[in-house]
Amino acid sequence: MNRLKSYREIERITQSDMSELLGLSTAMISAIESGRRTFTGSLESIGYGDERLRLPDMSEPLHRTKAATSVSSKKRAKELIRLAGEVFGELQQVTPQAPKSNLQRLSSPVSAETVEEVAAEVRSLLDREESGPIQNLTDAAERAGICLIPIFGLDGVDGLSSWVEGVPVIGLNPAVPGDRLRFSLAHEIGHLAMHTSRHDHVEIEANRFAGAVLFPRADFDAAMIDKPNMRHFVSLKSAWGVSVAALIYRAHELEYIDDSRYRSLQIQMSKWRRNEPGAFKPMHGTLLNWLINNYGGTTAVSERFGFKRSHLAELQDWRHLRAA
Repeated sequence: MNRLKSYREIERITQSDMSELLGLSTAMISAIESGRRTFTGSLESIGYGDERLRLPDMSEPLHRTKAATSVSSKKRAKELIRLAGEVFGELQQVTPQAPKSNLQRLSSPVSAETVEEVAAEVRSLLDREESGPIQNLTDAAERAGICLIPIFGLDGVDGLSSWVEGVPVIGLNPAVPGDRLRFSLAHEIGHLAMHTSRHDHVEIEANRFAGAVLFPRADFDAAMIDKPNMRHFVSLKSAWGVSVAALIYRAHELEYIDDSRYRSLQIQMSKWRRNEPGAFKPMHGTLLNWLINNYGGTTAVSERFGFKRSHLAELQDWRHLRAA
């Protein structure tokens, strides 16, 4: 795959549209994208430098999707993730103060206990103590050199992640409550640390990882009471920044509540729909924005590195000021 196809997927345009932009036939665009022909022209008309034809390699993003999630939206999100890793990696190299990427691929879990162990190891990589709440997971992730960007328009997907030539990148839906964004971020860190390909249990493992990172087993054991009720879980949410739904799920998987109690609590939660009590604002990423601004801003980075300015701007747009 090369820049032409990536550009088309970000812009949501056809090969015919691309042929008009580059002054080539549609057949030639198809041949270049498939690798049957070599592109020898200029990328200036699509806002990229000619040296940007080659794309960096990336791992396939792992995420759950609903049937309503369109293929074009998933492809677009994937290419924005790839671009973010490309930009982030290059700015990292020219910015001495930029944090290095400390996250590593660890062993794939073989049991639930292994997931808890991996989560404890990642907490240390995030420069966190073995116990206690992580007050700002977004800040901790970015200080560990993880690139965070906003991703809009993926119905049913709160996050997705990939390794882009050694750079860990996570795309998050900013339009969700703070507890949900925190859990999605932790979930995606779990994918980056544990998974290289999809299998039947990747989402279950990533959920358990997220619960263990945000609320370690020892702390959870100490916090649990006999027959915990809804009020108890709401109180824990305020202290740990984890949704009531996720806390009840973790209590069930750790066998503090049985199936009957679990179902009863879920029925009680249904009255809230998606608006749990104790809501707080999501903490959005700032590191990529800082790297770009530190270099002189979007225009300076666009001109120096050959990236399209509007694409760079979208990677920083956590408030979704432009049309999706």
